[in-house]
Amino acid sequence: MDYNVGIYERLSRDDRNAGESVSIQNQRELLTRYVREHGWNLVSEYVDDGVSGTSFDRPGFNRMMEDAQAGKINLILVKDLSRFGRAQAETTIYIETTFPELGCRFIAVDDDYDTANKTDTSETSMLIKSFLNDFYARDTSKKIKTVKRSTFRTGKYIGAYAPFGYIKDPADKHHFIIDEPAAAIVRKIFALRSKGHGFRKIAQILNEDGDIPPREYYYQNLGKANPHYQNKLWNDATVRAVVRNEAYIGHTVQNKRGTVSYKNHKQIDKPKEEWIRVENTHEPIIDMDTWELCQQIDRMHAQPRRTRESEVSLFGGMLYCMDCGFAMRHQTEHHKRKNGNIASYESYLCGNYSRSGRVACSTHSIYLKPLTEVVLSDIRAKAEMVKLDEAAMVQKLASKMQRRDAQDIAAAEKAIKTVSKRLEQLDKLVQSTYEDKVKGMIPEAVCIELLNKYQAERTEKAAQLKELKQQMDETKAVQSNVKGWSDLIRQYSNLDFLDRETLVKLIEKIEIGETQIVDGQKTRKIRINYKFVGAVG
Repeated sequence: MDYNVGIYERLSRDDRNAGESVSIQNQRELLTRYVREHGWNLVSEYVDDGVSGTSFDRPGFNRMMEDAQAGKINLILVKDLSRFGRAQAETTIYIETTFPELGCRFIAVDDDYDTANKTDTSETSMLIKSFLNDFYARDTSKKIKTVKRSTFRTGKYIGAYAPFGYIKDPADKHHFIIDEPAAAIVRKIFALRSKGHGFRKIAQILNEDGDIPPREYYYQNLGKANPHYQNKLWNDATVRAVVRNEAYIGHTVQNKRGTVSYKNHKQIDKPKEEWIRVENTHEPIIDMDTWELCQQIDRMHAQPRRTRESEVSLFGGMLYCMDCGFAMRHQTEHHKRKNGNIASYESYLCGNYSRSGRVACSTHSIYLKPLTEVVLSDIRAKAEMVKLDEAAMVQKLASKMQRRDAQDIAAAEKAIKTVSKRLEQLDKLVQSTYEDKVKGMIPEAVCIELLNKYQAERTEKAAQLKELKQQMDETKAVQSNVKGWSDLIRQYSNLDFLDRETLVKLIEKIEIGETQIVDGQKTRKIRINYKFVGAVG
């Protein structure tokens, strides 16, 4: 039979350390000589250089399969089975099913395997070698990941590029030093965010000011044109990435992305529990107060509504209806005066009412100006109280919070005890089920059903336990923050202007009650909940 041969050569990045014996050149010489010695017709050479054998989605391999399916080649020649692939299941399917269906012979020269001359011994040998190749790939992947994690835990950065605002230290490529021109833009981004500006608005400001975005800045410093197709402008996603990057407070966070498995090299985001975070690895660009302020803005319960000028409204995301709990909605009213001029008034009303009308809730409408005066006055008053007798104020708040939180902590501790006990019971049930199966007391199908049931409940209880512990830790931490609040609020006794940045620093949320008529006078309740301490009487 006349054979039209396709020779396949592959070398992974890890294989380069194995020496000349597996090089592409060595494979080419061996295979072309084999073709000549047998008098076959060499049709094409297919090469994957620097490509892992754990996946069969490779450019050279795909081209070879297209030619085999088109009938251009009817014999595939490789140096050995490991060059063909390191995934046992897929390798076996190609050799025993796919190639015979295509009428294509397969030969692995060094392994002395030929589908046209199969024996029981050669079949067994092929299966064993495929298994060993797969095991080698799995073991190598595991070792590489172990080394990487070990490096991550030392705080050494192993990424290709330093974050915008830094450059790699010439004396130590795993360490960052500040790049001042870019760092100035990073500080500007955080300053804008701390004032409540959204990511898109910040990007707009940066573009209007002519600030260069990260990738463009990188290529300018290299003295090269940016080869990537893009508009070379800031966008909201880039700004968001900057604001949420802990590198700017001196920390290194790695292991955030990885492959699906040793066979599937698709990059995926890892859960935060698997991130490896090392603090104080380099000089920070942003101070902790600014960082915390920006993170608090991110954690705001409601999406701040914007004005027509795309600015975040002063109290955006902070106001809630005291009766139904819905976020208040910002609106601007326009009234025509007698002289023909248009006057604009900003106000807030219950979001539930705005969406569904009076059947849902009442308006709770309040204008911006009087609300600003109330909040400004309250901040000044609390600051003055702290300045007059800080010790008494701290003691009063601490006692109040301890009374308020004691029941929450007791309930959390009881729930933690209950969940922990159930987890212990589930572990015993799993062990007992295994033992019953081994003893033959229950069928395998019942065993599997029980184990799946126990495992599902165990996963649920473990997540519940983690959440309960976190809630209790947060409750206890709040009690220790009273002194921090007093240190913060005392700075504002002479505050004469209320801005977004001050509100975000001081206040968690403000609850707005409905207007009531008391003794012929309009009155309403406004509850201001300060950060760390809540409502302060």
